[in-house]
Amino acid sequence: MFYLRKLPEAKTLPEIRKTDGTVVPERPYMSDDRAVYKHRDFSRFYRGGFTGLDGRYQGMKVYTCKTLKRILELRESTLRATGELFEVYDENGKVEFPIAETSVPQ
Repeated sequence: MFYLRKLPEAKTLPEIRKTDGTVVPERPYMSDDRAVYKHRDFSRFYRGGFTGLDGRYQGMKVYTCKTLKRILELRESTLRATGELFEVYDENGKVEFPIAETSVPQ
């Protein structure tokens, strides 16, 4: 079973110059551990904090599927819609595959 997950990552947010002349300085930011969820009663997908494969996020379960082709299609559509690139995982951890199989929007 394959699922989409994005591990937390540390970023540095650039400084922001406001119109009133004040400056918000450059600062560190840590993203959340996220996954793609699907509610059993609805046909759309949601992104939220990863609680484990058996855990629930607001009544939803992590979306898993048996075929790599389907999970790659969902990964690509999520990337197009939100700009967020999720990694593909299975029961053994992160799935590595050649770059040629994935597509990144231009």
